[in-house]
Amino acid sequence: MDSLEATRNRLNQVHISLRKLSDQINYNIRFTGKTRLPTYGQFQSQFHVLITQLHSITSILENNQDILDHTNAYPLPLFPTSQHEGLATTLLRKKPLPEVEKWIDEAIEHSKSLNINSQADDEFSQWCSAKIQEIKEDFQFYGFLSTEELEYLETEEGKKEASAKKEAERQREDVEMGVTTGKKALHPNQVLKFMCQGKIE
Repeated sequence: MDSLEATRNRLNQVHISLRKLSDQINYNIRFTGKTRLPTYGQFQSQFHVLITQLHSITSILENNQDILDHTNAYPLPLFPTSQHEGLATTLLRKKPLPEVEKWIDEAIEHSKSLNINSQADDEFSQWCSAKIQEIKEDFQFYGFLSTEELEYLETEEGKKEASAKKEAERQREDVEMGVTTGKKALHPNQVLKFMCQGKIE
C-alpha cells in the first residue's frame, strides 16, 4: 500500500535525523573530555529538518486517515519478536520464498492447462473458491485438535489448562483493543479465510 510505504519512509527519515543529532551530541561529549552540546546553528538546522519531516508525516496520515484506520498491522506489538525472529522475517517478506515461487509457477502452469487466465483476478479467485469447496467435500473437518487432545481437554487438568488459555487470550485481546483504539484486529484464521474464500464473518 503506497500510503503505508510513504509513512514508513518518512518515519525512517525521522529516525535517521534523530540518530544524527544523537551522534553529534555523543561525539562532543566523547572527544572533548567534557559535556559540550553542538552549536546553536547545528541544533537549529537539525530541528528544521525534523519539523519538515514530521509535517510531511502528518500530511500523509491526514490524507490517508480512512485507509489507516481500517488497516491491521502484522505482526501485532505483542508478537514475541525476539523468540520468533525467523517467523517475523518470513511474515514481513515482500518476495516469496524460493519454494513458494515454485508452487506459484506450478499453479500458473496448471491453470494454463485448464484454460484459466491467472491474470484475471475475479475469474481466478472464483475458480479457487469453487475448487476449495470441491476438495472440502472429500474430507471431514471437526476442528484443529486430535482425538487424544480432545480427550485430554475432558480431564480436570485439561479443563484448567483450557481455562488458563482462555483467560490469557482475553487479557491479550484487552491489550490489543487499547493498541487498536478500541477496534478488534482480525484473527489470523479470519485473514486466511478471507484469502481463501473472500469472506469476512
